[in-house]
Amino acid sequence: MENNAKPIIGILGTPLYDDEKNNIIALFSDYKNAIVEKNCIPFMIYPLLNIDYCGTKLSEIPPLTDKEKEMYREIVDMCDGIIMPGGYRMYNFNEYVLKYAIDKDIPVLGICMGMQMLANIDNQIYCLEANETEINHRQPNVKYVHKVKILNNTMLSTIIKEKEIKVNSNHKFHVSKVNEFKISAYAEDGLIEAIEMPNKKFVVGVQWHPERLIGFDNNANQLFDAFVKECSYVKNKRLEK
Repeated sequence: MENNAKPIIGILGTPLYDDEKNNIIALFSDYKNAIVEKNCIPFMIYPLLNIDYCGTKLSEIPPLTDKEKEMYREIVDMCDGIIMPGGYRMYNFNEYVLKYAIDKDIPVLGICMGMQMLANIDNQIYCLEANETEINHRQPNVKYVHKVKILNNTMLSTIIKEKEIKVNSNHKFHVSKVNEFKISAYAEDGLIEAIEMPNKKFVVGVQWHPERLIGFDNNANQLFDAFVKECSYVKNKRLEK
């Protein structure tokens, strides 16, 4: 009998301040909406430390304890896929969740800073540089900002089946290099726009924001559909056990 259980998609929460400077953990609605649109269950993954993430220097955030690592593993074990969203700062809990998900071969989709986080894990050194090209890559309210060339013989080319697409863009930094990851797309100005990890079900990072394009862009829908398909496979294998 066919199983109709909905995949659970873990989305890394973003520490922010509200208008009264209270600490909150945010889940940007575009990611939630995209997941719900694809008939999946969004599940926010919270940072566990009781600290002011926004007001603490990254170098001063304590390392994860064994207890916290165990809890993050249990959280990821409940998920059938992970989305690392865009944001402003990369935290150690982001890195741990992504590494564990990749090791377990759970589908991972990194978006904007999420792609940069994947590349940073790949290199183990800072691999980001400020954008200094003829294209303004930080245009949050523009439908399409520039074109992206998708490389042949990549997972992304199999998913989208187009050599060139238009994308939106909202980032100040870009990935300068990768090691284990494979580059799967470049922007018109030569910046790396997409990466993927070979020999994994689905570990893909894109520099643009497909979650904001779901309502009208077929390429964005194809990317999310491919991600959800792999998450559904993980869900079904889990239920067979």
